[in-house]
Amino acid sequence: MAILSESSRIRSGNTEVSIYKLLDDAATIQTSSTAVDVLDASSLTLLVESSSGTSSGVVTLEGARISDYSGTWASLATATIDAASKTFIAQIALGDVPGIPIPYVRARISTVIGGGTVDVYLIVRRE
Repeated sequence: MAILSESSRIRSGNTEVSIYKLLDDAATIQTSSTAVDVLDASSLTLLVESSSGTSSGVVTLEGARISDYSGTWASLATATIDAASKTFIAQIALGDVPGIPIPYVRARISTVIGGGTVDVYLIVRRE
C-alpha cells in the first residue's frame, strides 16, 4: 500500500509540518499502511476520521527499525474510535528528545472498525 497523499508547510521558525494520508475508507482488522520515515521528526500525531455509522474500532501507530519489518511492530500510540463522523487524535510529543527513537512508523487497524470506515493521517512535525 502506498502513501495516498502528502502535503507540507514551513511554519515560522523553520518548523516543517507534513501530513500523510495513510488509509482511505478502511475497516478491516490488520490493515496496515505504508511505513513513513520519521527519523528527523520532533513530534507525531495520528489523526483518524470516522465515517457516518462508525461505532467502534482501534487504529494503532506502530514503529520499527526498517520499513519492511516482518515481525511485530512496537505500539507507539492508539486512537480508539467510539462515534461516527468524528475526529480522533493520538499524539507522541517528544519534549527534549532530539527526534523519534524509531526511524519508521505505520498505521494499523488493530481492532475492526464497526459500522463504518476510517481515513487515517499521520502529521509529522520537524524542527
